[in-house]
Amino acid sequence: MKFTDMDMLQDYEKDARMATMAYALIQTEIIDPTLREIISKASNEAAKAQQKAANLILSRGDRP
Repeated sequence: MKFTDMDMLQDYEKDARMATMAYALIQTEIIDPTLREIISKASNEAAKAQQKAANLILSRGDRP
């Protein structure tokens, strides 16, 4: 099976979306405020990466 660049970009976008959700879920289990803030930042960064990948996919005329 041969994958295109778009296939890989869509896979990355999906992984970034999943990471965002996972970090948000993990954050609800953390009691320590410092660690909770670190995980919150990780979730936000993953969301930014997902948004950039989704925008790139959309600009190429495809769907994320």
